[in-house]
Amino acid sequence: MTLMVDYCPRCGTVYQKNFRKMCNGCSNELDSTMKRCMDHLWRYPNSTTEELSQAANVEITELYQFIKEGKFSFTYPKLTFPCECCRQPIRQGRICNSCTGSFKEAFPVPAATVPAARTSGTRTSHKTLFTSRGSSRR
Repeated sequence: MTLMVDYCPRCGTVYQKNFRKMCNGCSNELDSTMKRCMDHLWRYPNSTTEELSQAANVEITELYQFIKEGKFSFTYPKLTFPCECCRQPIRQGRICNSCTGSFKEAFPVPAATVPAARTSGTRTSHKTLFTSRGSSRR
């Protein structure tokens, strides 16, 4: 018999494994934090990340993680987190569009690794149709 236990990634206590991958205490705390955030956003949908952090009494880094994980809908346009390169506010991904462009310019993809475009030649395909009588037609 094996025990299905693990260490909680948030607090380090031993817990019985579950689908949330954290102990019941941390799970309840996370639910309470999300409820406070959603209650504030329901009343003030144009809140910024900083305003939400202060109003819901939640660490800004925890809010950044929630936004990255997609726990908030895109209907809240002012919820952002910083780009990993230039720290500009973004809503999704890891880096902003300007940093993405900079990386593409700095590290171009060699032409040999880009797959060749298909030629405009015609392709023929032969399909076989099997009927219930066992005969086949093309």
